[in-house]
Amino acid sequence: MSSLPLPAAEEAPESVYVHPGQLYTASHSALVSTVLGSCVAVCLWDPIARVGGVNHFLLPTGKGPRYGNEAVPALIDAMVERGAFVARMVAKVFGGACVIEHFTGSRRAIGEQNTEAALRSLAAHAIPVRVNETGGRRGRKLLFHTGTGHAYVKEI
Repeated sequence: MSSLPLPAAEEAPESVYVHPGQLYTASHSALVSTVLGSCVAVCLWDPIARVGGVNHFLLPTGKGPRYGNEAVPALIDAMVERGAFVARMVAKVFGGACVIEHFTGSRRAIGEQNTEAALRSLAAHAIPVRVNETGGRRGRKLLFHTGTGHAYVKEI
């Protein structure tokens, strides 16, 4: 009686948590997570190079990685450094909720401003947005798989 060899067990992807003001890119399978309220996360994926990345920013404009006007271009640059091409990238945008009642009213909510900053930066680089799950009044937990480009979101 002969037995067939068992298939090699697929390794679980690396798990990474992205804090506000951080970004992460990979050309291997990693499961990237973050929690968003009014903050926004941009997930980028190049399906040919199989490079994925995520950022997490707090405010629309300013100096440094905590600001959308710098966080999105920094993510694009980090993806290119890993072998991705801007012309092949697709984006998914999450977050931008108005989770604190006090911040609604005559002024535009910070989450809405964050979302606009992300979309404006992606448009400037001609990167299509395949998913835009932003706004609302509840936070979100995001999981992004850099090996497949799939994103999973749960409201919290």
